[in-house]
Amino acid sequence: MANTAKLGVVCLGRLTFDHELAVQWYAQTRARLSELAGVSVTAIESLVIEQPDAEAAIATLQAANVDALLIINGTFALGGLAMSLGKALNVPIMLWAWHEPAEQTGKLRLNSLVGVNLNASNLYKLGFRPQTIYAAHDDSAALQKIGNFTRAAAAIRDLNGLRVGVIGGHAPGFDNLAVNKMALRKALGIEVVEVGLQTLISAANAQTVGENTAASPSNQFDDISELSETQLNKYDALVAAARGLAANQKFNVLTIKCWGDLAEQYGIAGCGAVSALTSGGLTTGCEGDVLGAVSMRIGEQLTGEKAVLMDLVSTDDATNTALFWHVGCAPVCLAAAGQPRHLFSHFAGGKGVTAGFGLRPGRVTILRLGDDGENLRILACTGTALDTAMHIRGTVSRVQLDGNVGAFLNEILANGWEHHVVLAYGEILPELQTLGSMLGVPVVVAG
Repeated sequence: MANTAKLGVVCLGRLTFDHELAVQWYAQTRARLSELAGVSVTAIESLVIEQPDAEAAIATLQAANVDALLIINGTFALGGLAMSLGKALNVPIMLWAWHEPAEQTGKLRLNSLVGVNLNASNLYKLGFRPQTIYAAHDDSAALQKIGNFTRAAAAIRDLNGLRVGVIGGHAPGFDNLAVNKMALRKALGIEVVEVGLQTLISAANAQTVGENTAASPSNQFDDISELSETQLNKYDALVAAARGLAANQKFNVLTIKCWGDLAEQYGIAGCGAVSALTSGGLTTGCEGDVLGAVSMRIGEQLTGEKAVLMDLVSTDDATNTALFWHVGCAPVCLAAAGQPRHLFSHFAGGKGVTAGFGLRPGRVTILRLGDDGENLRILACTGTALDTAMHIRGTVSRVQLDGNVGAFLNEILANGWEHHVVLAYGEILPELQTLGSMLGVPVVVAG
């Protein structure tokens, strides 16, 4: 289940229109909104008709700390009401215009669409970019769009203020993973903080670790037979040091230059540490991939599951599948049931200490927040992760795409996408499309 998103709801009205019908329909709508998966609803039960009503609604919704606001025009209403709500709450807004009732009385009963048109124009000129729906009050598709909108809004709010620690920069030659820190902060509110690799190494060397215990990160694995006691101690110390660094610096997300300098200066590489860190709740990307780690965070926020940063290593047109692999950074909690969870030393001349297992099967969304060299963009597609044995060392998953695997590969290679993508467990394509629309970031559905 995805993390709970908080939706505020108000229904505007005016007594010169059929406000009694609006009250009736609004009660039905509130009942249906309460059934949205992953959404907590705070609804103002009475129609908001005059400015004091709006001020009371604002106080209630501010106290609820809502992620998004749904403004329904039960009837046409005064234009200042929506502007007051928008400016005070400053969250993503969706406007809903209801269809006129089928029963005619010789007088326009609701005039809801004109009300939304007025509010959309006013809010747009104030700098908002409201989403809009024109549908019947009992339209199921409208409810689904509202759920997608709310979950996307909550994910955007999570990004705004995210603090990403970049330990050691990106891996050698992976210049395509570099980010413009100021541009990213302006666009999404994400703060990127650079930390020297030696800071992590010094913190790890200062850790006191003893025998492997139930609390040791390495104890999550079934097979540690390749590792020496020294490697195990270094592994546990590295995980503990990264957690401590994140806590002290208030990092929500980490990326680590997990091979190269780390193995040379500390004695082991960091791939297996990334596996334990993400599994334990600290979203961590490998190889210094900031946008990859942020993509993981988006996937986690929308699905409530851990996500994994992967390489696309092969495709098979005959089975319409893609093989995703990384040398050992997938969260250990994503290991398929019944498969041994290995902690290997095979990588970086035996200094690797990398995880190894097949990822669990299930529906997945493949995504990537990337950039084209100038502007942000989002890659997305859906598929089914199959039962995949660990036939190559590392963490691995074969995914059968819903779209065409050849077209998916062509999109990545022809348009300069970064060489990492995220596997998120769940179907979140509608939420990603809504998120992109709200941010003004194009979403490319590949395949």
